[in-house]
Amino acid sequence: MPRDAQGLELTGSPQSAAAFDRAVADYLGWAGDPVAALQQATTVDPGFALGHSAAALLLLLNGFRGDNPAVTDAIAAGEAALRGASEREALHLAAAKAWASGDIVDAAGVWEAILLDHPQDALALRFAHDTYFYLGQSLDIRDSVARVLPEWDPEGPNYGFVLGQYAFGLEEAGELRKAEDVGRRAIERNPADGWAVHAVAHVLETESRQAEGVAFLKDARPQWSAAHALAVHNGWHLALYLIEEGRLEEALADYDRFVAPRIAGDSLLDLVDAAALLWRIELADGHVGDRWAALAAQWLTRVDDHVLVFNDIHLALAIARAGDAGGIERLKSSLEAYVRNGRGDNREITADVGRRLVDAVIAFAGGDYAETVRLILPVRHKVARIGGSHAQRDLVTQTLIAAACRAGNRALERALLAERLAVRPTPATRAAYEAARARAA
Repeated sequence: MPRDAQGLELTGSPQSAAAFDRAVADYLGWAGDPVAALQQATTVDPGFALGHSAAALLLLLNGFRGDNPAVTDAIAAGEAALRGASEREALHLAAAKAWASGDIVDAAGVWEAILLDHPQDALALRFAHDTYFYLGQSLDIRDSVARVLPEWDPEGPNYGFVLGQYAFGLEEAGELRKAEDVGRRAIERNPADGWAVHAVAHVLETESRQAEGVAFLKDARPQWSAAHALAVHNGWHLALYLIEEGRLEEALADYDRFVAPRIAGDSLLDLVDAAALLWRIELADGHVGDRWAALAAQWLTRVDDHVLVFNDIHLALAIARAGDAGGIERLKSSLEAYVRNGRGDNREITADVGRRLVDAVIAFAGGDYAETVRLILPVRHKVARIGGSHAQRDLVTQTLIAAACRAGNRALERALLAERLAVRPTPATRAAYEAARARAA
């Protein structure tokens, strides 16, 4: 029986095992097309059990609904291949079925069970990593890797990618010094490791090291751009530094050059980054012109998906700022039906906190700042439930502060800025705080 690059047995042909290794390396490196590689392998080798479930899971993690035919067909083919599969491979299929049914937390539990017996299962480790990110579970992002890292061979082909995952988990858990050290070690092994670059970029942003962050990402752009599926996101991190430094035109120029051409590709991460970037530029009193229209039109093709409420919030950013009244009503109606009739973890998160945030950004875009404050303030400490990173969720905090300012709520504005200044002591935050104190006086 063939084995993968980590030495784990695979049910399938040697050719399928080789295709699996390429797909895993591409997935970890945000490069290539791992789904296509797996689908091609399973077409030739229908008994390649893990290939079917891995393809289904990659589609799900990339925003496909559980009832999408590409997902259901892959799961059905995985079921048909189970007769000769191992227990580990059967568990991977169980995780795919759980995620497709909306049971995201249960899927993560299955991968953790796999990792107890097979700590070098690269797919289980990365699937769990991405899932904890989608759930906003910062400590699990870190600890899932920490539990297995000693079992990985430092000389193995994918060890650097695991270091990059660990670096991001450390950053999200607040261990910034260790995160930067581990992340830079991963980059030394592989300068094109986009996720490790991303982890260090998070550290620099969290510590308000904007000038250093700009230099770091600009100097390494030829390398991290090779991780094409993450290139827009790392460029988004560069934009965060530029916005904080007041270099709005430079951030917009990068948007036009690197982000706008990718919108039609319908990558959810690219669409999220595009919406968040334009919104933040406007919060900083920048002008984005008619850039919202094309982005809103693309987002509306996803209006009924409701895979993650994190995505729905960014959809709302785009259609609200594009002034698409019909799109706003479509989203509200679809969300109401989803909360009423849907099931699963994302439905619960949507009902608990996500729906209020969708309504809040729509209110903000419509100029109802007092309503924005009313909607966000009671749930601001539950925002982690929508998933994403601390840096991504900071958009909610920035929107709340701007809403308090524009609503004339001087006491709240000053208090929120003082809170922010304590954790992000940037020149822009300090200037905003001093201006708020002056207005309050």
